[in-house]
Amino acid sequence: AIRPPMNASATMNASPAPIPRAVPAPRRRRRPSPRSPVTRAVLGSSDDFLAADGTSSPTPPFRPPPSLCSSAATEARNVLRVLREGAVEGDPAVPRRVRVELPLPPADVRTDEMRYLGLHGQAADWSGGMSQRLRVTKTYVEENMLDGYDWEYLGLLDRDADGMAVWTCGENMTVVTHPSDTTMRFFLDLADGVYGERVKKKDHVLVVVNAFWSGNGEKVGQPWEFGLKKRAAVALAPETGDWEKVYVARRVRSAAGAEGTLRRAWPGRWQLFDAEGVALIGEWTPREGEPSNREIAETLNEAAGAADAAGFNRSSVDTSRDTDVIT
Repeated sequence: AIRPPMNASATMNASPAPIPRAVPAPRRRRRPSPRSPVTRAVLGSSDDFLAADGTSSPTPPFRPPPSLCSSAATEARNVLRVLREGAVEGDPAVPRRVRVELPLPPADVRTDEMRYLGLHGQAADWSGGMSQRLRVTKTYVEENMLDGYDWEYLGLLDRDADGMAVWTCGENMTVVTHPSDTTMRFFLDLADGVYGERVKKKDHVLVVVNAFWSGNGEKVGQPWEFGLKKRAAVALAPETGDWEKVYVARRVRSAAGAEGTLRRAWPGRWQLFDAEGVALIGEWTPREGEPSNREIAETLNEAAGAADAAGFNRSSVDTSRDTDVIT
């Protein structure tokens, strides 16, 4: 099971002297813009919206973020459909190796509601460990994300690849769940075609669902596995253009208590909504990339009129995946 380190937040805040607050250059948050044809295919068109008086709305409306985990998985299906069609047609703008972040409900609770569970939902205490988490993920993958596809479940990638289930969708898409620092060897073998050459074809899309790896391979494997670390660093390097997060739906919260929903659906922007999902309060372009924890927190606090809390984690890459606290 993936469990947060004990008393991590207390350790981080145990410095005897105040730490000067870093002030990075702010990234401008943009208002919604008209959607491209691909974005309309993914999330639905609202460009022709008219106000009640028949006039055009000065601010293009948006589709509210999902409030249910099943709805998020269905949105991810729409993104994968566009990617798969583009790959088959040979569209060079379509990424072939991508990541999807699906929200999961709280462990051991019968609900489909999206709730804040820590950074990327990984702070949930799954009493049944990765096996239980995989059972829940498998349900959303098969009943929602792959609904309508001619898919085949192949089981675990390897008996030692904890949580790494594999599906194929025809000849053009493979889905794998939960690759992590500890199971990276199996994932790299899959990507390199050891388990089958199909994944290396140009018209094939390899989809990673809820990956657990950290950074660009720095923490992969055991400390003495230098060859594996080097191999992972090459495969996960941002310069490859692979492993873009093409769909994300995540409940977020600042340390001041302000909540919201972060969503990104390829090829659209990263969008941050208020707690109720009725207001779009922040937007970042794909070129700007995923907003940092601090940017998310400051935007949530500003929209909610909440005061900044004392501390923050600047980057999810540099902090614990389980104990992340944002202000």
